[in-house]
Amino acid sequence: MDIKDLETPALVLDLDLMENNIRRMAEYFRGRRAKLRPHVKNHKTPIIALKEIAAGAIGVAVAKLEEAEVMAWSGVDNILIMNQIVTDEKIERLLGLSKHAEVMVAVDNEENVAMLSSRAKARDVSLGVVVEVDIGHHRAGVQPRNAAVLAQKIVTSGNLKFRGLGGYQGHVSLMVDPKERKTADEKACEKLISAKDQIEDKGIPVEIVSAGGTGTYNYTGNYPGITEVQAGSYVTMDVGYLDCGIDFDCALTVLTTVNSTPADDRAILDAGLKSVSTNQGLPRVKGLEGVEITKLSAEHTHLELSPNHSPLKLGDKVEVYPSDTDTTTNLHNQFYGVRKGELEVIWPILARGKSR
Repeated sequence: MDIKDLETPALVLDLDLMENNIRRMAEYFRGRRAKLRPHVKNHKTPIIALKEIAAGAIGVAVAKLEEAEVMAWSGVDNILIMNQIVTDEKIERLLGLSKHAEVMVAVDNEENVAMLSSRAKARDVSLGVVVEVDIGHHRAGVQPRNAAVLAQKIVTSGNLKFRGLGGYQGHVSLMVDPKERKTADEKACEKLISAKDQIEDKGIPVEIVSAGGTGTYNYTGNYPGITEVQAGSYVTMDVGYLDCGIDFDCALTVLTTVNSTPADDRAILDAGLKSVSTNQGLPRVKGLEGVEITKLSAEHTHLELSPNHSPLKLGDKVEVYPSDTDTTTNLHNQFYGVRKGELEVIWPILARGKSR
């Protein structure tokens, strides 16, 4: 089937570009001390995660318990949940999952450590734990100076195994100037390594120091003491990272249809905010001259056409690049995998929502 015969809106994944992105990132980390642990919140699809692992990744990072479950049931055996699990029901599911796959979970306070330890004892399970450190993003995480105290608490709590540290420099990833991004990334990594040093000064081994992302993979991955990098968006890529000079191919588009041409200088597409995220700005049109997206409403994308624009008529198919592929993928149930313009596979996005 030709891509233009797909019903729209459709989430289209160029398989050649995706596979090239996976290969290039794997080649970058081959032979380095830091290893690649791709964050699968970008694509949420087990077959893509397994391709990343086959290329050399050591496992995956996930944002949610549901993502961890889907990955584990699909054969992924090394999973870091880079988030806190705090409710009784989810802790029970986490402990059950840990009997079937190697799973680690992030913590950032003693109350959560006590909850996990108590439940793990009751289930006779040993659970791997990393301390999340706030290295400047100011989301979750302890301050670097407090990481050693929490690590000591984990070590002395039954049925928990302290594995190391995790951090995320999300405040750095989209800095446009590469020198500024590198400097800011080094400051963030320095905070994480200072926490590592303080923990090791107490005689506690730190096996894992996990950080970084697509925007900083080549900086974080070379910083002394970092053992793994959680790059994720590189697989599909998006224009937000592209504008920062991150050298991977945009493999993901949303295929749309022109369903209105209300004026000579305007056209409307049949996909809006329910199909394309604007989390990092407006999407962009692929391959058309003089055609610019000006806004999105719930079900429509508004195009502005310059006097010398590429011709558009009712029923024409138009591909748009999302500004943020993570939050765009989360709006769809499946990828349409294409190669050279022809549909090859349809992959369900199995970790998109709740597993039950």
